[in-house]
Amino acid sequence: MQHSIEEILQSIYLFSSFSKDDLSKLAEKTKYTILEQGESVYQEGNEAKAFYVVMYGTLRIITSTEKGTDVNVTTIATGDHFGEFPFLDHGKRAGTVEAMERCELLEIPYEHLQKTLDGDKELALKFYKSITTYLVKRMRLLTQDLAYARELKKRYS
Repeated sequence: MQHSIEEILQSIYLFSSFSKDDLSKLAEKTKYTILEQGESVYQEGNEAKAFYVVMYGTLRIITSTEKGTDVNVTTIATGDHFGEFPFLDHGKRAGTVEAMERCELLEIPYEHLQKTLDGDKELALKFYKSITTYLVKRMRLLTQDLAYARELKKRYS
């Protein structure tokens, strides 16, 4: 690992407003993990206890249909993060995340992140504003994808 955990966290928009002390606190419980190709980070339906930052590599998020068919939801790569939804809504994992190649991840425990945010309301406000902006961008992309899919369905039905 060339950079410290604090430096990597600082480079992610969610934590860009954190001070060096805040980043150090968060890094105390952040775990560096290596996955080999084909290994899963977690499975759909699992209880969620952490979210992840991709330091290196490519992963795919898969979900199953009611008929049991696997659907590739998206591909995530270096610099991305995933698994943040249950931090916000306390739900279970909505998909399975699998390494498409050797990957290096940072695992940030929800409990520790919550404790850090609870200790500094201004910091919490910055974090939640950042994650809200990110989720709105994702929602806009999803809306565009759905509109495109509906248009294709009309054309080819």
